[in-house]
Amino acid sequence: MSAFASKGFNAGAYLALRPTYNQHLVKWLLGYHVGLCDRAADIACGPGTFTVDLAKKFGNVVGIDPSSSMINSAQEDARTKRITNVQYKQGFGEQLPIESDSIDLLTVMQGVHWFDAEKFFGEALRVLRPGGTIALVGYDYPEISNWPESLAGRNFARKLATDSNLLQPYWDNGFGLIEEAYVPLLRIAETVSGFDDIEHVGFPKGLADGVSGMNVLSETWIDSKDMTLSEFRAYLKTWSAYKAWKDANPMSNDILDAYFNEKQDELQKHGQSEETATVEWPHFAIVARKHI
Repeated sequence: MSAFASKGFNAGAYLALRPTYNQHLVKWLLGYHVGLCDRAADIACGPGTFTVDLAKKFGNVVGIDPSSSMINSAQEDARTKRITNVQYKQGFGEQLPIESDSIDLLTVMQGVHWFDAEKFFGEALRVLRPGGTIALVGYDYPEISNWPESLAGRNFARKLATDSNLLQPYWDNGFGLIEEAYVPLLRIAETVSGFDDIEHVGFPKGLADGVSGMNVLSETWIDSKDMTLSEFRAYLKTWSAYKAWKDANPMSNDILDAYFNEKQDELQKHGQSEETATVEWPHFAIVARKHI
């Protein structure tokens, strides 16, 4: 998570441009959860995107993130929304600043790939109450409609992310967990003593059908967004790999702008330069309960 914790990171832009979770996610989690709704923890909370949703259902919530910029943005967002039952702290997934046996629901939204998984699971078991729920949610490269065939679907973002001449060398090592829909993480969770009722779920059906043992969700948890090309470019600039590239190449021409410019002729030929495209994020989760 070093890219988000470094100087110059714009947490406000991250909050404005990143995907948002909808009521179906909270409803599903509460349907799975069988414990109290007293206290929740949102780990790698970023600017509090999901933390504030938990605050509507739980008596009090703590958000943990290593980035002071993220914490400041989250605190400002909570003040603006007049949310008073949320507390934010700096901390790491492998050493949570939370009391033992004090959490009913622990969530990590698009962040568990940053952690040492075995150490994090140990900490999760420490802070969860018996019967408490852990939910690890992630999303894949965005899928795009309404663009030319060569750019639609996952092709545009996937090439940018995985090409060794573009951003691939700048992802943290754990990002492979995202590309594998958390399957390696599931295998670790299954070997950890202390978790019961483990489920692996995903959306849409095409994603779930491609992962052995994954159950398909009946409704999406992440709202789609209609974006212009310039808005989509701004979203991609919130990627940690882009921030890492920028930190490593401060004097170079912008790699993401150059990538977009390469595609400009094809986009304009199809009339797509400023038309909106619907952007969707395939997503997945691992949920489990601490053994009673």
